[in-house]
Amino acid sequence: MLGQRKFLVAYSGGLDSHVLLHVMSQIPDISLRAVYIDHGLQESSLWWGRHCRGICSDLSVPFQLIPLNLQVPSGESLEAYARDKRYQAFAGLLEEGEVLLTGHHQNDQAETLLIQLMRGAGGAGLSAMPMITSFSGGHLMRPFLNFHRSALEDYAAKYQLDFVEDESNADLRYDRNYLRHQILPQLEDRWPGCYGTLARAALLQGETQRLLDGYLSEDMTSMTGSVVGTLSVKALKQCESARQRALLRLWITTSGFIAPSAKKLQHVVSDALFCSEEASPCVHWGSVEVRRFRDDLYAMEALSEHDESQSFYWDELSEDLPVESLGLSLQSSLLGGWRALAQQEEIGLTVKFRQGGESIKPSGRDKSISLKNLFQQLAVPPWMRSRMPLIYFKDDLIMVYGLCQVELD
Repeated sequence: MLGQRKFLVAYSGGLDSHVLLHVMSQIPDISLRAVYIDHGLQESSLWWGRHCRGICSDLSVPFQLIPLNLQVPSGESLEAYARDKRYQAFAGLLEEGEVLLTGHHQNDQAETLLIQLMRGAGGAGLSAMPMITSFSGGHLMRPFLNFHRSALEDYAAKYQLDFVEDESNADLRYDRNYLRHQILPQLEDRWPGCYGTLARAALLQGETQRLLDGYLSEDMTSMTGSVVGTLSVKALKQCESARQRALLRLWITTSGFIAPSAKKLQHVVSDALFCSEEASPCVHWGSVEVRRFRDDLYAMEALSEHDESQSFYWDELSEDLPVESLGLSLQSSLLGGWRALAQQEEIGLTVKFRQGGESIKPSGRDKSISLKNLFQQLAVPPWMRSRMPLIYFKDDLIMVYGLCQVELD
C-alpha cells in the first residue's frame, strides 16, 4: 500500500475509530474523509452522528452520514445483518483508488476468532480479519490489528480525545460483548498476552487459508460453466466432498459475496449439485443467492421483488427508461430504427413483461418462435424470463430487450 494517498475512515465516534481518524488527520498530503453509518437501532445514534460531524469539522475532515433502515429478516442475526448492510454502504461510497480504513484492533481479532470457533467455522472463518483485503474493487485496511486496545486508550488520553461510549457494548445478550466482558478477561488472567496469542493464531490460519485458496484457484479455472462467472455442476461432482465445499466457498467469496455458513454450504451441495436437471433450486442467505440452471451454478445478488404484470409507456424515446424493480434503465440507443419510426408516427413504445403465449420473429429467422422456446434455445435461466422487458410497437412485440428484436422492413 506504499504511495496510497486516498482514504475513507469508517467513523462511529467510539474510541477505536476516533483514534484512527485522529492519527490519519495528522498525516500530511493525503485525501481523507470520514463516514458515519447510522443503523437507527438506538435513540442516541442521531446524537452520535452530530458528535461525529463536529469532530470532523474540528479536524477539517470531510464528513458524510449515511442512515440505514434495517428490516432484519426473520431468523437472521441482527449483528450479522447490520454488519452486512454497513459494508454494503461502505462499498457504495468507496471512490476509485480509495482505501477503506476501520479501527479494528488486537482485542477485536481475538473476539472474532473465538466467535468463529463457537460457530464451528473452518479455516476461512478462523482466519478472522486480515490487515489488508480486497474490497469493492479497492481495498479495506485495518491498521490497528497488531495493537492492544490499551494502546488506543493511552493515545486517546494523551490527546484528550472526546469519544462516545455505546451503551449497547455492555449488553451481554450479544455474543461479542459476552466474550469481551466475561470470557476474555479470565483467559488473560490465566494466560497473560492471550490477545496477541489468539491474534497470531488467526494470522497463521489466514496464511494456511491463502495457500489453500491459491491451489483451489487453479482448479476453478478448469471448472467454469458455460456462462462467465458460473461453475460447472458436472465438474464439481467429480470432486470429493471436502474439495467441493472448499471450491464453492472460494467461488462465492471471490465472486464478491459473503461466505455461507457450513449449514448453508451443505444446502448448496445437496440442493443444487444433486438435484434433477429439470429443477431450478435456490439457496439463499443474507443478500446472496446460489441458483442452478442446467449444468451452470450461479452466485448472485438476491432478486428484488418484481411485478411482471406492470407495464410502462415509453413516450420520451430520446431518453432512457428506468425500471426500478429491475434496477436498470432501458437504453433508447438500443431501439435502433424502431425509435425513429415511433417518433415519426408520434407515438411511444410500450414495455411489458411475459404473461405467457407471446411469440416473436427475430432478425435472421424466417418464422416466429414462442418466447418459451426462444428462452430454452438461448439458455435463458428461468428466474430471468419474467424479468426480461418486452417492447411493443402498437400491438406488435418488436424486442426482447437485450436478447433479440424484429427486423424493421
